[in-house]
Amino acid sequence: MKSFSPLAAMLVLAAGLVVACSDGDGGDSNTLTVYSAGPRPLAEAVVEAYAAESGVRVQLFAATTGQVMARLEAERYRPRADVVIFASRVAAEALKSEGRLRHYPDPDWWADTHTDWHDPDHTYFATSAALVGMAFREEVASEDMDWQDVLLGDADLRLTMPSPSRAGSAGDFVVSWVLDRGEEGFADLREARRGGMDFAAANSQAISTLLVGAFDGMVAAVDYLIFRQIADGAPLVMHYPPGGSALVERPIAIMAGTPMPDQAEAFVDFYLSEAMQQQVAATHLLPARRDVPLSEVRGDAELPPLLARDIGDALARQNRILRRFQIEIERAEVVR
Repeated sequence: MKSFSPLAAMLVLAAGLVVACSDGDGGDSNTLTVYSAGPRPLAEAVVEAYAAESGVRVQLFAATTGQVMARLEAERYRPRADVVIFASRVAAEALKSEGRLRHYPDPDWWADTHTDWHDPDHTYFATSAALVGMAFREEVASEDMDWQDVLLGDADLRLTMPSPSRAGSAGDFVVSWVLDRGEEGFADLREARRGGMDFAAANSQAISTLLVGAFDGMVAAVDYLIFRQIADGAPLVMHYPPGGSALVERPIAIMAGTPMPDQAEAFVDFYLSEAMQQQVAATHLLPARRDVPLSEVRGDAELPPLLARDIGDALARQNRILRRFQIEIERAEVVR
């Protein structure tokens, strides 16, 4: 039987490579090439600020996690990226497991950050994080609601959820949920599907249906996107259930084969600088630096209870969990 690397396995559920998202072909030895998953405006702001301050030309490829990972796999033997910003720690761990990330020991900013968000072996470092919980319309929100109240139908709510194959944060939630709760986790999600939980394409579509009142609640809601809507006046509430939320770190890493290691390290340092971390906080993400205040709409509350997760276990089991979820729950015509 043919064996697959962790990265190759992750691509089974990816949407595929969309080259049109690139700002160019990359590979210029005088240009720092950065691949970024996640909020494109934030990536563009950091890249533009770094280029202006350093004088180094930077080429950005901004896309979804699936598209970034697919491009990295396609370029495995002719790598073009110098720096990669991931929307998931598991994605960074996949490249680390294959020896494709460069060590960056003892950066000056280390002690100022949430060190437990970083790789202890110093191959990737969180630039920020988000929490994945539930979002509700104001009229149905309750601080006491836990996962079982919602998933098992006790709260009698119309539910939507982003598709884990289209929204990396939803995939991270499903993996964390199942790793934390085992077979009972699958049973809870299956019951929610049986009760009518709808699957939107991506985060934006799920949030849109919540905004127009088509649904009362959103399972696997990534909080910074909900806070963005709340800041604009939307009647939504972000809720962290007592049973735990998923913490999703957004790491940055230097590719092992970069011909520009000094510039790559300087870019990582720049992203973790206080000024750029303030830009991160302005998007309602949790900044990696502990000395940067959170956005006003997010507030200064401590982290809520988190779902238990072992990153090695998550990497080993992610694809099996998500494939099973896709077959038995998301795409099943009759949920048994």
